[in-house]
Amino acid sequence: MLRTGQLIFNLMVQMSSNRPNSSIKITNLDKERLLSAFPKGVVAFDLEMTGLSAVVDKVIEIAAIKIDADQSVSTFHELINPLIEIPEQSIQYHNITNDMVRMKPTLKKPLQDFHDFFGNLPLIAHNALFDASFIIKGLHEHNLSFSRSDIFDSCKMSRAVYKKRKKEESPENFRLSTLAKFYNLDFTHHQALDDAIIGLKVMANCIGELPSEKRPSKVKELGFLFKLNSFQKREEYILPRKYRPIAEYASKKTLIDIAYQGGSLKGQFRPVRPVAVLPMPQGLALYAECLNSKTYKYFKLKKIKDFKITDNKEAKC
Repeated sequence: MLRTGQLIFNLMVQMSSNRPNSSIKITNLDKERLLSAFPKGVVAFDLEMTGLSAVVDKVIEIAAIKIDADQSVSTFHELINPLIEIPEQSIQYHNITNDMVRMKPTLKKPLQDFHDFFGNLPLIAHNALFDASFIIKGLHEHNLSFSRSDIFDSCKMSRAVYKKRKKEESPENFRLSTLAKFYNLDFTHHQALDDAIIGLKVMANCIGELPSEKRPSKVKELGFLFKLNSFQKREEYILPRKYRPIAEYASKKTLIDIAYQGGSLKGQFRPVRPVAVLPMPQGLALYAECLNSKTYKYFKLKKIKDFKITDNKEAKC
């Protein structure tokens, strides 16, 4: 539909009879900004899962939006049967019930179809490490190939762009819902296609803040995480038996003490709040809040020499 000389794509995407359509608009300006940094095209994606850890949890929804070099727009969406019960706390989060996925395909074919959808194009997600970790686990689990795609994080990008701005010129924080409000975007949070589209629009707005002649290099500098094919060594992403309790503690939000071979407390126990065990290019890592420093950190699993449930009575979640 032409309005004031600008073609606006109204993305009325037929998802599932159990999931609402998305009507978020991708404008010509969004596409121009994105293609100035990603001239061959770009894909933004989002997943919904049974929980946060790629080691123990499962994917239940994949959605993505693709901008091709010719400015055409296409989408991908699939609900997935995880073959396990979805916890009630997760259902409250994304509103995907067990009945909605019971007759859906299991992960292998949707993941292959998604891989075919993005090919070697760069991928964008908000807090991309979490979503990418499930993609990496699935590719290994089903012996699928790894593309050469670069992975970018719209959260990391927005932090870099706005961190030195005045308070009134920057978002309150860098959560997807806060950024959507900052850009006056209306959407349904934790619905995968909406989240993917908003992540794409966040990246487009961040790119718009950069000098046009420096956009490809600056986006690489500010938003790049890693290449997907950095994770091809399957043996590095199989969770060793001795670390399996850590993944369980993370899923139950159990505070633990870890003796870590590194940092200022080398070899000493420190209390942490585990969030998830995630794949990193250097191998598996525990993402956790260090309760001593009150900061979130990555701890390489192979450097965790011992762990136990914390007996620190003052440690709190």
